Amino acid sequence: MIASTEVANVANEAVDQLQVAREYLAWIDSLAWAISNSLKSGHDNHAKQLAGVVSYLAGDYHNMLDCDIARLGDQLIAADLRA
Repeated sequence: MIASTEVANVANEAVDQLQVAREYLAWIDSLAWAISNSLKSGHDNHAKQLAGVVSYLAGDYHNMLDCDIARLGDQLIAADLRA
Protein backbone atom coordinates (compact mmCIF):
# COMPACT_ATOMS: atom_id res chain seq x y z
CA MET A 1 0.00 0.00 0.00
CA ILE A 2 2.83 2.40 0.83
CA ALA A 3 4.47 1.73 -2.54
CA SER A 4 1.26 2.52 -4.42
CA THR A 5 0.87 5.75 -2.43
CA GLU A 6 4.46 6.70 -3.26
CA VAL A 7 3.90 5.92 -6.94
CA ALA A 8 0.76 8.05 -6.92
CA ASN A 9 2.66 10.92 -5.29
CA VAL A 10 5.51 10.70 -7.80
CA ALA A 11 3.08 10.43 -10.72
CA ASN A 12 1.06 13.43 -9.56
CA GLU A 13 4.18 15.51 -9.10
CA ALA A 14 5.44 14.45 -12.53
CA VAL A 15 2.18 15.62 -14.11
CA ASP A 16 2.49 18.91 -12.22
CA GLN A 17 6.04 19.31 -13.56
CA LEU A 18 4.83 18.65 -17.10
CA GLN A 19 2.25 21.42 -16.69
CA VAL A 20 5.00 23.77 -15.50
CA ALA A 21 7.13 22.75 -18.50
CA ARG A 22 4.25 23.63 -20.82
CA GLU A 23 4.08 27.10 -19.24
CA TYR A 24 7.83 27.59 -19.58
CA LEU A 25 7.62 26.65 -23.26
CA ALA A 26 4.81 29.17 -23.75
CA TRP A 27 7.03 31.86 -22.20
CA ILE A 28 9.95 30.88 -24.40
CA ASP A 29 7.68 30.91 -27.47
CA SER A 30 6.54 34.43 -26.60
CA LEU A 31 10.12 35.55 -26.06
CA ALA A 32 11.14 34.05 -29.40
CA TRP A 33 8.31 35.99 -31.06
CA ALA A 34 9.46 39.20 -29.36
CA ILE A 35 13.07 38.60 -30.42
CA SER A 36 11.99 38.00 -34.00
CA ASN A 37 9.89 41.16 -34.08
CA SER A 38 12.66 43.17 -32.43
CA LEU A 39 15.11 42.04 -35.10
CA LYS A 40 12.64 42.79 -37.92
CA SER A 41 12.13 46.28 -36.47
CA GLY A 42 15.84 46.91 -36.17
CA HIS A 43 15.84 46.87 -32.37
CA ASP A 44 18.95 44.75 -32.07
CA ASN A 45 19.65 45.78 -28.47
CA HIS A 46 16.18 44.66 -27.34
CA ALA A 47 16.61 41.38 -29.23
CA LYS A 48 19.96 40.82 -27.51
CA GLN A 49 18.45 41.52 -24.07
CA LEU A 50 15.51 39.20 -24.75
CA ALA A 51 17.88 36.47 -25.94
CA GLY A 52 19.68 36.81 -22.60
CA VAL A 53 16.37 36.31 -20.79
CA VAL A 54 15.68 33.16 -22.84
CA SER A 55 19.14 31.84 -22.03
CA TYR A 56 18.66 32.52 -18.33
CA LEU A 57 15.20 30.90 -18.21
CA ALA A 58 16.39 27.83 -20.12
CA GLY A 59 19.41 27.35 -17.86
CA ASP A 60 17.40 27.94 -14.69
CA TYR A 61 14.68 25.52 -15.74
CA HIS A 62 17.26 22.93 -16.78
CA ASN A 63 18.72 23.05 -13.26
CA MET A 64 15.26 22.76 -11.69
CA LEU A 65 14.48 19.73 -13.84
CA ASP A 66 17.78 18.09 -12.87
CA CYS A 67 16.85 18.46 -9.20
CA ASP A 68 13.32 17.18 -9.76
CA ILE A 69 14.54 14.17 -11.75
CA ALA A 70 17.00 13.24 -9.00
CA ARG A 71 14.46 13.72 -6.21
CA LEU A 72 11.64 11.79 -7.92
CA GLY A 73 14.07 9.04 -8.90
CA ASP A 74 15.30 8.81 -5.31
CA GLN A 75 11.71 8.51 -4.08
CA LEU A 76 11.06 5.64 -6.48
CA ILE A 77 14.32 3.94 -5.52
CA ALA A 78 13.45 4.25 -1.82
CA ALA A 79 10.14 2.52 -2.56
CA ASP A 80 11.98 -0.22 -4.54
CA LEU A 81 10.18 0.89 -7.72
CA ARG A 82 13.16 1.93 -9.82
CA ALA A 83 16.30 0.01 -10.60
